[in-house]
Amino acid sequence: MNFTINPAGAGDRESILNVMRPFNMHHVPSVEMGELDLSCFFVARLRGMIVGAAGYKILGPGRGKTTLLGVLPEYSGMGIGKALQQQRMRVMHAAGVKKLTTNADRPDTILWYKKHFGYREVGRLKKLCSFGIEDVDHWTTLETDLEAYFSEIEERERGRLAYIISNDAHPLAPYPPLIINVCLTGMIPTRTQTPHVPLSPEEIIEAAVEACDAGARMVHLHARDSRGLPTPDPALYDRIIRGIRRERPQLICCATTSGRNWSDFERRSAVLYLDPPGRPDMASLTLGSLNFLSGASTNSIETVERLAMAMKEQGVRPELEVFDSGMITLAKYLERNGVIRGRKYFNLLLGNLNTAPATIGSLASLVASLPADSIWAGAGIGQFQLSMNVAALVAGGHVRVGIEDSIYYDSRKTILANNRQLIERVVRIAAELERPVAPFAEARALAGL
Repeated sequence: MNFTINPAGAGDRESILNVMRPFNMHHVPSVEMGELDLSCFFVARLRGMIVGAAGYKILGPGRGKTTLLGVLPEYSGMGIGKALQQQRMRVMHAAGVKKLTTNADRPDTILWYKKHFGYREVGRLKKLCSFGIEDVDHWTTLETDLEAYFSEIEERERGRLAYIISNDAHPLAPYPPLIINVCLTGMIPTRTQTPHVPLSPEEIIEAAVEACDAGARMVHLHARDSRGLPTPDPALYDRIIRGIRRERPQLICCATTSGRNWSDFERRSAVLYLDPPGRPDMASLTLGSLNFLSGASTNSIETVERLAMAMKEQGVRPELEVFDSGMITLAKYLERNGVIRGRKYFNLLLGNLNTAPATIGSLASLVASLPADSIWAGAGIGQFQLSMNVAALVAGGHVRVGIEDSIYYDSRKTILANNRQLIERVVRIAAELERPVAPFAEARALAGL
């Protein structure tokens, strides 16, 4: 339910007093509270009804005080009181108030002012009549420095959100916007298996544009030759990346350096030495050897180090591919020896037969062992794509999706998918979890570009 905060109107007096009635603060005018100055009141409205109100008074040069604040009990917990307090603080600060005093008698209210708005206790006042809590005979006087509060508010909110994200990960945490990384083609899918796999440079460019418009912010690229077979040919990557950048210049382009079909450094690294604008923003770096059903992907430590160093020298950020925990150990080794540095982007790929299984436990273990200053994307291989994508969304990670990881839309393998459909599904689920897709500039900053 959405509420609005507006200045009080001439006819709002009785509604404001009705809000104060449950707190015994409706005796107006009285020796405790003079007649309401509606020009110094704000009201909170929900579905046309006043459900909260707050007043203030300018005392003199640089000084102000709050008067009444209340929210109908049935609407507590919605942030209405905090919004009213912030609004009257903003108005007084704009009017030159530096020191703001507030009187309160409820212990929870006193704590609330201290916790959220930087108040400290400066004294007590004897109550003059029954107003507020009847068995408390005094007001606690609180004071806050509006200059300090407003100079620190943005930094304080950033720190609060960063703490929530890093320490209290759960679906309701305000995670950063989402990066969707789509692997358009891969090494394995053929046109016989699925008509939706893009193979030629023109098809891959078209698929990248479509993916971008659907919500992808990063494309993981594999080139195919004229026969539709995987190739490390840098000329083809140059055509693909230049073509994508002509159409969607802000899209992050990541080229493979996979050892799945060839293991020598020269062919795997060729794409890194392209001239801009054909050079990729990022390149995959698989952090160890592993077995797929279709064969082995060979990645000796020496080759991984050489590829990482080439990426560093050419200004290409590594897309660190992890299939089990030992690969994260190698990433830490590379970092402490200066081969990789700064922000690190990890793809955590689960569900391959010979590496980490696609379980919440495996994902949690891998995420917990990542080095500092890392972001990560969750991917599931084959039938596990959707479950691992959703797990990543819930856990605060990003998402890798696409035909390379699974050609099917469903776990029963009855519906062939295209990349756009897989992205749109993630976007829909992310929206329900309040994970908006990152704007292009923010996606690049999150990835360390």
